[in-house]
Amino acid sequence: MLISIGETSLTLFIIIDAIGNLPIISSLFRQFTAEEQRRSIDTSVLVSAAILLGFAALGLQLLRIFGVSVNEMLIAGGLLFLLIGMNMLFDLLPNATCDPRTVCIVPVASPLLAGPGAITTVLVTVQANPFPFNYLVAVASVMVALSVSWLILRRVESITRLLGERGALISGKLMGIVVTAIAVSFIVRGIEGIMTSMQNAGG
Repeated sequence: MLISIGETSLTLFIIIDAIGNLPIISSLFRQFTAEEQRRSIDTSVLVSAAILLGFAALGLQLLRIFGVSVNEMLIAGGLLFLLIGMNMLFDLLPNATCDPRTVCIVPVASPLLAGPGAITTVLVTVQANPFPFNYLVAVASVMVALSVSWLILRRVESITRLLGERGALISGKLMGIVVTAIAVSFIVRGIEGIMTSMQNAGG
């Protein structure tokens, strides 16, 4: 179980990409005092945790209602990760505007922290493992990934100065390569699972 938690936590941490998002979050919070930044980051992480844990608790029931299998979820998640990874590498998607009064909720808590990629990872984790192991892995992984991200975001200004704009950009590009590799892995696993199911049904 510890290996599964470690793998899922690492995947979530990479998808959340706290380091790559530092320049964005720093610019969003630039008008805040140091104390306001800390409170906003705390709120953002708590809200993102609530979102991800909510999907961990209820997401499986939603998938059952719509008749979505784990292999289909793997392929869908892989395609989504592929889009996210390509966007991290090539900035394909336009930047969204935000309201400074609610910036700690939107866009920081979601979609920057608890975005589609992180939500998909949680859903796949819950669906791909037996009960109650699935919920233990999902909850523990969310807490580990967000705790590490929180520690990084709490030092947003000092880390941004240390890395510099170019360093943060390079980090984001490297994360994009990893996310793209995860996408390919998800798609391959999903296709293999569907082919195995078809062979078993035919046999």
